[in-house]
Amino acid sequence: MQTYEQINAGFNRQMLGGQRNRVKFLRRILTRLGNPDQRFKIIHIAGTNGKGSTGTMLEQGLQNAGYQVGYFSSPALVDDREQVKVNDHLISKKDFAITYQKITEHLPADLSPDDITIFEWWTLIMLQYFADQKVDWAVVECGLGGQDDATNIISAPFISVITHIALDHTRILGPTITKIAQAKAGIIKNGTKQVFLAPHQEKDALTIIREKAQQQRVGLTQADAQSIVDGKAILKVNHKIYKVPFNLLGTFQSENLGTIISVFAFLRQQGLVTSWQPLLSTLATVKIAGRMQRIADHPLVILDGAHNPDAAKQLTKTISTFPHNKIIMVLGFLADKNIRQMVKIYQQMADEIIITTPGHPTRALEASALKSALPQAIIADNPQKGLVAAKKIAEPNDLIVVTGSFYMIKDIEANLDEK
Repeated sequence: MQTYEQINAGFNRQMLGGQRNRVKFLRRILTRLGNPDQRFKIIHIAGTNGKGSTGTMLEQGLQNAGYQVGYFSSPALVDDREQVKVNDHLISKKDFAITYQKITEHLPADLSPDDITIFEWWTLIMLQYFADQKVDWAVVECGLGGQDDATNIISAPFISVITHIALDHTRILGPTITKIAQAKAGIIKNGTKQVFLAPHQEKDALTIIREKAQQQRVGLTQADAQSIVDGKAILKVNHKIYKVPFNLLGTFQSENLGTIISVFAFLRQQGLVTSWQPLLSTLATVKIAGRMQRIADHPLVILDGAHNPDAAKQLTKTISTFPHNKIIMVLGFLADKNIRQMVKIYQQMADEIIITTPGHPTRALEASALKSALPQAIIADNPQKGLVAAKKIAEPNDLIVVTGSFYMIKDIEANLDEK
């Protein structure tokens, strides 16, 4: 049997996400496996920003309620296996290899493992592994879009969640909010109990989601934002107010909290959770790598995977609330992003900019190509060296922000444990 390392190294790395016929093609494989996705309840999450925070808090909340919970999220920061977890444990290399083997044995005769791309493989392995592990729930984040995303091979999920919709992946999903909302709305399926929509959506996005929910005969709840004051979440729930410590930084977390409260209220109504306690415990302890993550003080160093203009605006809004003298940014982007707009946002905010190339084998934008948009920026060979350069020029009261792509964060995270 092949090892995990051999299998992962041999995957077809083409980007076929968002292609029309892929979901249909993958469904044939899922049917051959006996539809493992139908053996547990699924919360399916699409959206431009906020998927990771929302997914993490829902997954932790369900675990705290005593359930066995699978979680599928991307990109991984340090180890690819972070994408597939059951109750916080990464899929083991052995289980990965066994599950891969099981799927290859069930492939239709006209298909070979090479016909399936890397994200599609991870999706199939995740669904089969969760079924084998007998999870009660799976929280499944879309990789890209919704309608044509590999994760959309699942039957109707128990709940669909759509987080904040904004412009991202425009080359694949389309150039307007309407087109992007249509792609995300593709996860709403007949047979789903309820769809939850994050607060503060653009009018066009709201219209599309409403229409799709009506078409599929699924109830729609649009969440209300919740307040976060001085490191405490102030939750208004059924005319009651709860105050809980909440460590996640970022003004946008008030929207994510709103979505989570709505979902939990529904789970309570369905008798699937018996009290608010599991969620309150989650909020008091939750940490999310690479999202407004503080890794050092004096100077304060924040890592944030803001990878599109909407996330960049949210980041600047949050940063402006921090006490600081100068802001030093370490930036690196993937080439398929709306870089011009993000550069504009960051230029207005940063006193010093260091640019570098994120560690992605095919999609990274070379720092030298970024230099024309940011002529005053200093070039560093890699994100790690970028952070070192930033620390050299920073005073204790300055603020260093590493952002532009999750792959920037990945490079820094990989070296954190070595300190």
